[in-house]
Amino acid sequence: MAGQSNPFPGVTLGMISWRAPETVRHTLESYAQAGILDLFAARRIHFNEISAADQAIAQAHGFEVTGSNDNLGIFGAVDRLAREVTTPYLLSLENDCPLVATRDELGAMLNSALADMAALDIPVFILRSRREPGEAFARRERYERRFRPVWPIGQPQPDPLVRPHLLVRAYEDRRKSALRGCAIYAEEDPALRHPGVIKRSPNGSWVTSSRYLNWTNNAILVRTDFLRDVVLARVHSHPAKTSLNGHQDIEAALKRDHWWARQNILMGQSEPGAFTHKRFDR
Repeated sequence: MAGQSNPFPGVTLGMISWRAPETVRHTLESYAQAGILDLFAARRIHFNEISAADQAIAQAHGFEVTGSNDNLGIFGAVDRLAREVTTPYLLSLENDCPLVATRDELGAMLNSALADMAALDIPVFILRSRREPGEAFARRERYERRFRPVWPIGQPQPDPLVRPHLLVRAYEDRRKSALRGCAIYAEEDPALRHPGVIKRSPNGSWVTSSRYLNWTNNAILVRTDFLRDVVLARVHSHPAKTSLNGHQDIEAALKRDHWWARQNILMGQSEPGAFTHKRFDR
């Protein structure tokens, strides 16, 4: 992997951004410093309300740039980006997803994710860091309030490892299905806490389903056809009844009528994950 140019010819590195030049600058610099930019077949970024500064930052790092004069929102920007991608896979990132892995570590995670996606028919893989997820991670906070972690992520293994009263609590809280997948970000061994909900793949990644984990726009490797023809098509045909700052919200639209959970779509999470969440423009 070291020094090999474009070892992932089927993957486009794509990003969306809106009025955050310092954030996108820091994020792209983290990619450049780690030397990951030449891993991919193409690099594309879409700017809502594009500025000359935005374009200069992206082009300095070799990104193809598209932009709109208006703010299209996250859904509109992802929709525009997805229409431009010609590779079978898209590594979809937002402007506040800096890298917290080395080039070789990211390469190994991408290889594992792509192998699992092909072997297990997983259309979307999350690459957010399990140990350094970054700012504003409400999913993990909600999980920790509802389920006291048996073996908190990043902590020494407890003795004894399994505390039966906590596992009973997990059983009683099965009705909180969409939270159980969030154990991936709170439990060192989430499959121990929620067997049957989360499992380990042959390549060492974590696998759950949309029944237990909501859609995320944050650091995902996704099949381009699945993103365009399933996810975005569903938002177009069944928009959310409420908006986010006047724009469609992908996650909210997919949750309408419990559609996302009812599809029971397999979802993967890389171990340990490669991207965090950090903003510099407020």
